[in-house]
Amino acid sequence: MNSFARITLLLCLALATSAVSRAARAATIDEQTSARLDALEKENSALRARVNRLEAAKAAKIQNRPAVEAGPAFASAPRPQDPHTLAAYPVKAVGAPISTAPRFEVSGSLLYLQPGAGNLEYGTLVTPFPIATPNWANQSLSPKFSPAFGVGARYMPNAFNDIELSWTHLNTTTNGGFSASPTQMVGPPFLIGPEANEYKIGQGAVKFAYDSVKLDGGHTFCPECSFQLRVFGGVEFARISENLSGAFLDPDGSASMSYNTPSSFTGAGPRLGLKGQYALGDFQFIGEVAGGGLIGTSQARINVSTISPAIVGPNNQSLTSPNATQVVPSFDARLATAYAFPSSNYGQFKIEAGYQAAVYFNAVSHYSLTSVPTAPMIPPVGIFLSTAQRLQSNFTDQGPYVKGSWLF
Repeated sequence: MNSFARITLLLCLALATSAVSRAARAATIDEQTSARLDALEKENSALRARVNRLEAAKAAKIQNRPAVEAGPAFASAPRPQDPHTLAAYPVKAVGAPISTAPRFEVSGSLLYLQPGAGNLEYGTLVTPFPIATPNWANQSLSPKFSPAFGVGARYMPNAFNDIELSWTHLNTTTNGGFSASPTQMVGPPFLIGPEANEYKIGQGAVKFAYDSVKLDGGHTFCPECSFQLRVFGGVEFARISENLSGAFLDPDGSASMSYNTPSSFTGAGPRLGLKGQYALGDFQFIGEVAGGGLIGTSQARINVSTISPAIVGPNNQSLTSPNATQVVPSFDARLATAYAFPSSNYGQFKIEAGYQAAVYFNAVSHYSLTSVPTAPMIPPVGIFLSTAQRLQSNFTDQGPYVKGSWLF
């Protein structure tokens, strides 16, 4: 019994020692955990204070920073003052979307042009009496203003340089007429003698066809300034044709004489010019001059047809010559005012109105018949040519225009 009591006592002592040790260990872990939590709380407080200081400094910096900044890439770029050149040098606010300058421009024009030439006298009114003092009055055609159109396209790789292509087209006809009293007569300029006594009615017409295609490359000085100067050079292709005709009849229409003189020039050559543009707000004032020289082929002929009771059918005659190589100097100019609408996401629209003129020197060729004896018949049955001259005249066109263009 004593042994058993002794063993029981030892076990009780061991269990009591283990319980005390575990309680002490648990107290140590709790103290360590509490200390660690206190340290973490201090670190979080320090971090929050630092973040607050950084946010306050950043807010003050943003508040004091200007709305528009220029980065290093734009330090040397010119700052545009003209609203029409802002697209070429965009200055964007912080956070605004970035857009590029317009690269292309397409345009369409409505023109009201008056063509002209120096050979538009088509007939003569003759007053033969008194016989000792006859008088002759040449009759001329006066072309009116006629509708025409133009289209164009331009490519701008940058604000300084561009390439432009344009086409202008005109096709118009002018008619005229006059009549003689019983004591007068009419006739073509080459037949105004007694043989034309039967002709009392004169009719004339002229048809012009004009096409000009221009391809220019230009350089603009100071594109950010209010006044811009563009120097350009390129080539021009032009085709100019004229067909002048006259018809002369007796009152009952049984006898007549008519003629037509078709003339054409087709050529191409270099072209140089200057364009000045001044911007005042949304308005622009434009002036342009250019000159060139075209080398090409010139054609001319005259056809005559005579109807008389003395012959069966018309008597058709003609005078022709080989095509000739010719140099035609040219000059053109225009003055205009334009209004540029505000830019949008779809580009910018501009409308332009002005006046333009062009002249092509010696572009129209025609024949002048002289010393034309006729058969001793009234009315005549034809002409019998003795001499002729090939003459040249200038071609001109002028008139107002309206042009709309879209930059994108």
